[in-house]
Amino acid sequence: MSKPLINLNAGDPDVEAPKCVKDAVMDAFKKGGNWTHYGGRDIPLNFREAVVDYYKIFGPEYSVDNVLPTAGSSAALYVALATILDRGDEILMWEPSYSGHYSLMRNMGVKMSVAPLREEDEFHPDVDSLQDYVTPKSKGVIICNPNNPTGTVFTKEELKGIGDVATDNDMAIFSDEIYLHFIYDNNEFTSTASLGFQDRTINIMSFSKTFSMTGYRLGYVIVPEMYLEKASTVQRLTAARPATFVYAGGIAALRSDLSYVEERRKAYDERRMYFCNAIDEIDGLHCKPFEGAFYAWFGIEDTGIGSVEFCDRLLKQENVSVRPGKNFGLNIDGYVRVPLVRPVPELEKAVERIENFVKSL
Repeated sequence: MSKPLINLNAGDPDVEAPKCVKDAVMDAFKKGGNWTHYGGRDIPLNFREAVVDYYKIFGPEYSVDNVLPTAGSSAALYVALATILDRGDEILMWEPSYSGHYSLMRNMGVKMSVAPLREEDEFHPDVDSLQDYVTPKSKGVIICNPNNPTGTVFTKEELKGIGDVATDNDMAIFSDEIYLHFIYDNNEFTSTASLGFQDRTINIMSFSKTFSMTGYRLGYVIVPEMYLEKASTVQRLTAARPATFVYAGGIAALRSDLSYVEERRKAYDERRMYFCNAIDEIDGLHCKPFEGAFYAWFGIEDTGIGSVEFCDRLLKQENVSVRPGKNFGLNIDGYVRVPLVRPVPELEKAVERIENFVKSL
């Protein structure tokens, strides 16, 4: 009999959303009325108010008009990018970074100017060289903070340098912050908008990871005034709204005491320390505990095969599904990404199978 599948491919948390979220959604659905129709003005307004109050935790204060709800963060990302970028424009970004950023740029016909996050720099950006990647066609810069897949938590100094380059070249800043609560050791999340760049920063936000609400499809963008009219038009014409009763779950999550989020952070921290250290002990692999998010990013260069072949053969031989590093950049390979969305006992089985596979090479 074949081994049962260990699926470590997608970043879908292994727990349910907080009870307050589930209760709020069910109560709204049972009430019916506006909660199961278009919703009128008040329901989305209450959601926007909750977002504004929540984001004050990180410094910036916004009007409710700056918040545009979307059906998930993928829609939020599209609204943000389509507000600024047209076919033929250029955007500054890093590799490795979230694979969805690359696929969306390709589909939009946007040219990517990609700066490296190097392992020898602990996957932090070389801000001093950033201007070298800017051209007259550059319209924006996208930051994934904390970064998926490397776990990089950008420092205040790095964000300030990026913001200065964006300001000097009149570029928008797209700040993908969906892992902002999952920070470890002595690292600290900083909102880019809090550093004097609020007028040109568009925040892409989601409930999927923070509150384990992947199936709820709830996200939003926070858009500054100078981009708001265009963003509102893009949202209205192209982006699906959340189901009305799902707003109730979002409001409950944002107005909670966030103890659930801290519990999840601690769980991911435990998994981080176990998995990264265990992988690092396997001959031919190397992995250091990451700074933020919940992805292990481990090096496989010494195995002598590329990341796509590594993942394909691992799945075939050991029935463990992970993502090849080649998916997270234009020029990158030699790494594998593993979301730590399974408990430690299951991760132990995954490590054992990965070790068996590497020994067979």
